[in-house]
Amino acid sequence: MTYKPLFSVHSDFLPEEPLGESLLLADKPSVRVWQPKSTIIVLGRSQKAEREVFIEASKEDKIPIFKRYGGGGCVVLDENSVCIALRYERGASLDITAFLEHSTKAIQSFLNETYDLGVEIKDNYDLTIEDKKFLGSSLYMPKGICLYSAVILLDEAALEKINKYLQFPSKVPDHRKGRNHTDFLVPLKTQTDIDTKQFIVSLEKYILENKILEFLG
Repeated sequence: MTYKPLFSVHSDFLPEEPLGESLLLADKPSVRVWQPKSTIIVLGRSQKAEREVFIEASKEDKIPIFKRYGGGGCVVLDENSVCIALRYERGASLDITAFLEHSTKAIQSFLNETYDLGVEIKDNYDLTIEDKKFLGSSLYMPKGICLYSAVILLDEAALEKINKYLQFPSKVPDHRKGRNHTDFLVPLKTQTDIDTKQFIVSLEKYILENKILEFLG
């Protein structure tokens, strides 16, 4: 079975364009931070649903599965997470590592400065607290631009769906150390007091005020 990328023109059955890929359009804002309004499963560009997802569970609950343009791992997006999409003008640069590092460091700085969380960057540019992951990211680099996207695990309620729909990943970083989803992931709200709406506003403001997008790799 093939899962095509989900773009805004193909998501009329959902209450929003859920992946931030509308930012690929030049007339859209270059930064978007949002809380998903519905539950979907999203595969990385090279992944196969049969290997990453418990297909029967997703079918039974009528959870749609899509494939994003960028790489990275499979995720569940729902109201218990916050998503980030950043569009860079990149010229001729194809330095994937530079864009991932720059974007991840910006989010790390925001969290450490605002919430004093002691966030660390690990392999694959995961963000972690005490060796547990709460953010994974992806990059897509069509001609002239770079789209960085990330999902932040915010509320503990997300773990129920992650365990129900996602198999143990086909590829894992060393710092996962074989741990299952519950033992490896850490929702941010278990670490500090976060108001989701204020979190979204503050993060977007931080990105804009610190001119994070003025980066060419």
